[in-house]
Amino acid sequence: MDINILLNRLKAIVGDNSVTTEEFILQTYTNDFSVSPSVVPLAVVRPGTTEQISNIVKFANENKIPISPRGGGSAQEGGCLAVEGGIVIETLRMDRILKIDEENSTVTVEAGITFGKLMAALEKKGWKIGIAPSGALAGTVGAHLSRPGVGWGNVKYVSQGDQVLGVKAVLPMGDIVSTGTAANPHSEVFFRYALGPDLTGLFIGAEGVYGIVAEATLRMYPYPEEIYLERFSVKGLKDAVSIFREIAIHNLTCFISAPFINSNEIVFDINIEGFKKEVEAKKEEVRKIINKYSDVKFLGSDESLKFWENRWYNTGLEFVDGIAGVINFFLPYSKIELGINEMRILIDKHGVTKYVQQLFPGPTGSEVVALLFHNPSDKEELNKIYSAMEEMMSKALILGGAPYSKGRQWAPFLKEEMEETGYWSMSKTIKMALDPNGIMNPGVIGF
Repeated sequence: MDINILLNRLKAIVGDNSVTTEEFILQTYTNDFSVSPSVVPLAVVRPGTTEQISNIVKFANENKIPISPRGGGSAQEGGCLAVEGGIVIETLRMDRILKIDEENSTVTVEAGITFGKLMAALEKKGWKIGIAPSGALAGTVGAHLSRPGVGWGNVKYVSQGDQVLGVKAVLPMGDIVSTGTAANPHSEVFFRYALGPDLTGLFIGAEGVYGIVAEATLRMYPYPEEIYLERFSVKGLKDAVSIFREIAIHNLTCFISAPFINSNEIVFDINIEGFKKEVEAKKEEVRKIINKYSDVKFLGSDESLKFWENRWYNTGLEFVDGIAGVINFFLPYSKIELGINEMRILIDKHGVTKYVQQLFPGPTGSEVVALLFHNPSDKEELNKIYSAMEEMMSKALILGGAPYSKGRQWAPFLKEEMEETGYWSMSKTIKMALDPNGIMNPGVIGF
């Protein structure tokens, strides 16, 4: 399509100031927080309403123009990047809190609101949300549930997907759908599993391949009377995993964070929240578990509290070593030690010299993370990282791992391992039914 026709049609939908084909602006949309190869989009369009998203999608469908939905661009697997000949739909203009329902303890927001803005508004009223990503100042609700994200709170609250009661989404042909109890035109969102299949789940973890989430209703919780943190270190990964598992299955903490794993010592923080008496009781139970192990040291609360108070600004301190290729997946507790060790073997095999391994446990397993660092000018090191990541993603899936965010980074590996399964066939059938022209975030997940 002629670029001027494209520009004029999009301007007619969103207004002159909310679409651009300026090269220097387009360049800023060629990356997220990953090392994925970049493509310059034909245009970036910034809708302000659900109806505008719908009209953009209808126009794209008529002309078979690929679409890449984008929030704050803070993900790490290339899922929001443009494809050749495609446009980016950025949702950051859609950042309103539509309703805080204190009676039913829900909050309804537009998808482009950042967690920083949402949490600040809720905390003023004495409420909080369950899961907040570490990149809360840039991360948006729509993008995080589309991964689905974890973060601060993933022992107690599990994942962002578990917080979602319903969404309003634009399907790949431009139709608008409401899920949860809001599927009934006489109702609002107060319960997710109603009126038939859980269609909310179709958009959780799908990263935009089935449509663009425009609004979401989340559970919210009373702000805790007390938030307590303390830090420990333990020698040996086996003992660390056992400690994390026992604490998590008894739901004693809000989260456990082990941001630096090495073969000699694992330092970890625990966070407990609730009523003061509840926090004191859970703290004692946590210490009973930890004291079963002889090689554990109590490191106090000062450092972990200091980090917590500045967590949105301290997040990513490990990136002082450069830009990172990220391998990020979940494993059950029975395979965490094996997974950490297998990833380290592959990192060493490819000669990657600067890396960090991390664990962020949940109720039934843990997020396993490897960050492989390089200086942007060091192409040789980047090529080592690419080679290592390919083997690491393949190995992670063979171990039974589940990628955190799939994006385009994991797509070929998912397809290779799963293409013959009924799950893949069903997912692809739904994709083809909803998106016959294949315009919605093509390449993500492997479709």
